[in-house]
Order: sequence, then C-alpha cells, then structure tokens
Amino acid sequence: MIENKRYLSLSNGTIFLLLSILLFVSCQSKNDEKIYNQSLTLAGNNRTELEKVLKHYENDTLKLQAAKFLIMNMPGSFAQNEEIIGICTPFYNDYVSLAKEYGYEMNTGRGQKIDSLWNNFSNRHFKLLGLPFQSDLENISAEQLISEIDLAFNAWKENVYTHDCSFDEFCEYILPYRRMNGLVIDDARKTFYERHHGNYFTQPGKDMIDESDSLLYEYSHLTHSQFWGIRIPILTASTFEYLRHGLCEHRCWYNSLLFSSLGMGVAVDFVPAWGNRNNNHTWNVLIKDGKSHAFEAFWDNDRWKYKRIYNNKTFDYDWGRFRLAKVYRHSFKNYLEGPITDRRVQPEDIPDLFKNFKKKDVSHEYFDTVHVALQLKDIPHDTHYTYLCVLNYHQWQPVQWGKIEKGKAVFHGIGKDVVYLPCYYKHGSLIYAGEPFLLNAEGVIETFRNDTTDTEDLYIKHYAGAPLHYGNKWNNTSIEQTSVYGSLSPMFSGGDTIGIFPDSIEIYNKKIDSRYDRPVRYIRVSLPYRKVAFSNLAFYYNDPAGEEKKIETVTLVHPLDSTENGEITDYIFDEYIATGYRRELGRNHIDIDLGDEYTVTSVRFAPYYEAGLKKEVNFELFYWNEGWKSLGKQNGSDKHVVFKNVPKDALFLLKHQDINNSPGARPFIYRNNEVLWH
Repeated sequence: MIENKRYLSLSNGTIFLLLSILLFVSCQSKNDEKIYNQSLTLAGNNRTELEKVLKHYENDTLKLQAAKFLIMNMPGSFAQNEEIIGICTPFYNDYVSLAKEYGYEMNTGRGQKIDSLWNNFSNRHFKLLGLPFQSDLENISAEQLISEIDLAFNAWKENVYTHDCSFDEFCEYILPYRRMNGLVIDDARKTFYERHHGNYFTQPGKDMIDESDSLLYEYSHLTHSQFWGIRIPILTASTFEYLRHGLCEHRCWYNSLLFSSLGMGVAVDFVPAWGNRNNNHTWNVLIKDGKSHAFEAFWDNDRWKYKRIYNNKTFDYDWGRFRLAKVYRHSFKNYLEGPITDRRVQPEDIPDLFKNFKKKDVSHEYFDTVHVALQLKDIPHDTHYTYLCVLNYHQWQPVQWGKIEKGKAVFHGIGKDVVYLPCYYKHGSLIYAGEPFLLNAEGVIETFRNDTTDTEDLYIKHYAGAPLHYGNKWNNTSIEQTSVYGSLSPMFSGGDTIGIFPDSIEIYNKKIDSRYDRPVRYIRVSLPYRKVAFSNLAFYYNDPAGEEKKIETVTLVHPLDSTENGEITDYIFDEYIATGYRRELGRNHIDIDLGDEYTVTSVRFAPYYEAGLKKEVNFELFYWNEGWKSLGKQNGSDKHVVFKNVPKDALFLLKHQDINNSPGARPFIYRNNEVLWH
C-alpha cells in the first residue's frame, strides 16, 4: 500500500492542535465520564447537536452508552473538506470516461493517461491543497449521529454471528460511523444496509467465511489501481464505486463500511513497514467473539491467507517469505499511550506513526512476540523515548517506541526474524541510538561485526531480497517434488529413494534427511519439468567421527554444456548458493556419480534464481559501521557477482545505481556462503 500523503495526512498545525486536545483530555482524568464531558466542551458551538443525541436516547441505556462512546472518542476524528468532492466531480467524470474507453482494464497506457489527467487537473485547482479539515466534534449533526447509531444497532441485533458479542466489541468494531480519518461521512451505512439487508449474515446454519466470500464477490469488479493516480482523493464509498479502482487503503475502509453496515465486527489492520521487504500494507479483519479473521481487501483466490503467511515462520507460494515487525489496527477509539501522552515530549520529536492515537497494537494476533531490552548510547538532552526502526526504501522507519529509563529502553511486542535499528527522534530526524541487530527466529539478539581485517568473498546475484521469489516461481516449481534415487549401479538396478523435495519451494537453501541407510555411488535426480534449475545441490555423509560432511567428488555422468551467460554445471555443486545453472533438457532426469560409495545422510538444495544484476548496471555494496559505508562498486554480469574481501558477519546493502527508479534494495547477511535477506 502507498499512502495518499497529499490528501490524507495531517498538517503540522493540525497535529499540534489534536495533540494539545488529547493531552489536555488525558491530563484531566482517566474517568470516562469526565473525558466525555471534556469532549462536549471541545465541540464548541456543535455541543447542542451532540446534546440532542443524548436527549434522544435518555430512556435507552445501551444506545445512550453507545452515543457517549462515540462522543468521548471523537477528539482526533476528522474528515477531509467536503468541498473536495464537488471540485473533483469533473475529474471523476473524465476518469470514468477514460476507464470506459479501456473497458475498465488497467494497463500502462491507461495508467499514464490517468496520471497526466490528474496532474493537469490538480495543477489548475490549487484550492484543493488549502481546504481545512472538518473535525467530527464540531461538524457532525444530531440527525446524522442518531441515524448511524440506530442503523448499527439494527444490523447488530439481526446478525447471527455477532448479536451475542460483548457490548465493548460492538462499540469498537460495529458501531463507529468513521472507519478511517479523512473520509467524508455520508449515508453509506444506510445504502449498504438497504442493498443487502436480509441477504447476508441473518440466517442461521450458514458459514461466516462463505457468506463473506459471497458478499465480497459482488464487489470483485472494484480492483486495485496498480498505483496509478495515487493522489486522487477518494473520500466516500460512492466515489470509490464510481471510479472502480483504488489503493489497498481505499478498499479496506470500503469493506469496513460494508461489513459493519450488516452488523459484522470489522476493522482495518496495517503493517507500517515490512520487516523483510519495502513498502507497507493494509488489509481487513472480521472480529467474532474476540477472534480476528484476516482477509485480503481486494478479491483474489486466497483471501484468508494472512494469518498463515504473516506468522513470521512460513512463506507464501506466490509471494515468498513475509516478516513483520509490528501490526496495528485502525480504530475509532482513542488509544493514548507512549510519547503522545507525555507532556515533556514536543510534537516534532514524535514520529508520525505515534502521533496517531487511533490505532491499537495487534501484533500478537499474527505472530509470537517478544519484549526487547536495549542499552542505549549517547542519549540526547531532554530525550525520553527511543524507537525501533526497520529499513524501508533505504530509510530507517520507526515501528515501535520504548520509554528511556536509566539508559535503557524496553520495546514491547516485537516480531522475530527481523533486523532492527534503535534510534532517537529529534526535530523530525532520526539519530542512531545503537547498532542494528537481528532479532532471530528464536527471539535472540544477534549483533553484526564490521571488522575489515577478518574478511571473505561474497557471491551475490540480486539486490532486492524477498520480492524476487515472485519472479522466480517457475524456477522454484521446476524442482518441486523432485525425487532423489540412489544406487550402487550406474544402471540404477537395486537401490532406493533417498528423498523427495517438498511440494512448495522458496529461494533459500534447504535440507532433507535421507530415508535410505545403505551405501550408494550413483544418484538419479528426477526433473519433473525436464529442466535443470539449481543454485545448489549437495549430498552429505557422516565421517568416522560422526560429523556430517559434504561429498566433494560429485560429477555429472553425462556432462552438460555451459549456458549462453557462461554458467556451468560446476556451479550447482560448488559451495556458493548464488551461483547456479539452468537448462532445458530432453529427458526427465540427470545422473550423478559421487566418486565413491557413501551412505548419504542428507541432501541440500536451492532453486536456480534469476540474476538481478544486469550487465549494463553498476551496483555498490555497503556494510554497516555507524552508518552505511561503501565497499566498492561493480557492474552486473547477468549472473552472480563476486565482491572480494568483505567483512565477515556484517550487515550489507547492495544498491542499484538508479535508486530512484530501482529502490528495492534490502539489507542482508552472508552466512555459509549464502545471502539471507532481511
């Protein structure tokens, strides 16, 4: 997801105003009744509208409590100026006319026209940039709020999945009229309710997920914009339906409106920055009996996969390995914690993520978390918080805060298998508070070295990390379910299967234990797609001392020629995972001579993966030593590249010469001659 920064971000003045309001409220009392009364005071001239709502529900205890919940959490809730919709209506019409020309198909030609259309329009309408935000406290009408509350209660009581949920769960996930800041509140809840009332979630004996899929399928024509026109303001559900394309964030709040209108507990979860790839992402969750069910906002064939692939342990067949540092949930309810509640901290000393008090930490719902305690260095004067950061498009980005006490800070609920850097945040800039570290898969901190006198050669083939899995799927698939057969005979009479590769392969080196405990000399490796596609294929045995060692005398029985880019079969069997060999064959196997008889104990393998280091491009290798320090430049080779004499056990980054158009570099470590991306 790419945030619509131009229209959905707070100005510094607005941030300061909201911080002042919330700090004032939080200082008065932790008592809900007093916070609610303070909210009424902050409503100014609109207080009479809110009091009409309270008067309307004075004889209905639950609805009165619901109204108070909304009012006491309105501070910090705001809409973009409604005038934007009127100003942009001619543009929306032109956008749809263009969409019809392309049959609503999104491609590069149409995308470029969209960007051009919007640039021309926005440059002629400077007023879009200066329109004030509209706070809910000061603008929402009694009629509107009463309608929202009544519709929410009706849908809740009719819903077979949520009608018995707690009142707190109802207030947090069904009741709120606002699903994200910036939206213009209209009659979307009423529209959705009337459109689908009685068709979904009201009949017993059905499955919640199946019904949700059926509802989502009705809106499968609303698709991703492919990041064209990312600045276009989409502020209402009706606008999104009219344009039919948007970003993840648009579809998320749209789904949240849709499901809550039918009485489903629903929210929008987001990762502010990935732990092992660039960018960020948002998606939806249904909430039932305190349990969240995460799903992809746009229609796809595996919508409910996020709890499976965001667990910081596994990988996705299509997209590879995801590692997450934190997951947050957008909320209407105010969660006042951390630096935003501390009167000692100035707004300019708080990262944007933590100026947002309408979010809650839900990391534990996705993956095992740990608390990380760090000793800090060089604490600036009058600094009370530090932040854990992950690298995102070459910039360190804060994802969690820790309060400084006696030179230390504890960061709560942190995701594992991620590289972090602790930083201070002063006057809008980051200051290093220590050295980067890997919080490994076991939750143990591993530090990096930067000793330039203890070196090794580094073999590498790409710079982009985890995302290369998607472009490498065919190579991964080529060795799935490969069987390895061993025999003493070159004719493969007798013998047995040593092992079978799994049916889902990722880009890293993997090991399978042998299922055959007798000596073999010859190995037959099946090729399910008649294609050799290995970066590594190695066989191991136990020496007399019981230590597992690699068999080094491996050769092909039938040699194969080098490829057009100079890759040879020896690359399959050497110690470097970045080297490799790929060739189409006219047969479904290759035969290997181990050079002697061995009882094979294990097989290690990695798929061939595409070279991302093109000949015409220059790449620069960096290692971390109180900042990124260069180790030199090299041109790509359309295969692997070798950087000589690099520090062992360091944190590295390989940058493309054109980082503006190719910003995808990811940090990595180099262990056992393999690049491990983070």
